[in-house]
Amino acid sequence: MRSLLIIFSIITSISISAQITITMELDGGVYKVPCVVNGAKMKFIFDTGASTVCLSESMAEYLLDNDYLSRADIVGIGTSIVADGSEVEHVKIILRDIEIGGLHLKDVDACIIEGQKAPLLLGQTAIQKLGEIRIDGNRLVINGYASMSDAEAEKVFAQ
Repeated sequence: MRSLLIIFSIITSISISAQITITMELDGGVYKVPCVVNGAKMKFIFDTGASTVCLSESMAEYLLDNDYLSRADIVGIGTSIVADGSEVEHVKIILRDIEIGGLHLKDVDACIIEGQKAPLLLGQTAIQKLGEIRIDGNRLVINGYASMSDAEAEKVFAQ
């Protein structure tokens, strides 16, 4: 009975400390979430309607020029349907690490959309890795982690 109580206590403490709240910035009618992509600080539009993480061509060039992205991270080409319904070509890439609120999402599929005005979109290829989320006004509440690393799990367990 005592061991069952200890296990219940551990599970409860993990679930309590597993919640992370991130304040998003309202910008032009959309919410942006601070992220670190392969070491580079960025703000992405939190877009649950986007199927993938999208980078502008100018941001991708910046990442390449400053060694945050390598040629090995470029994996092909494809097409996307954008918000206005038109089809555009994109370059497929892998973002090795996206940090959001201290969580590290590994090997996230993303695309580079041509054009200087293309926004940075945090789409479903990253959002799904966060696990259970809730949006409460300008707060993004993450309740579970679909891709918690062993080190992160140990850290939570220690708390």
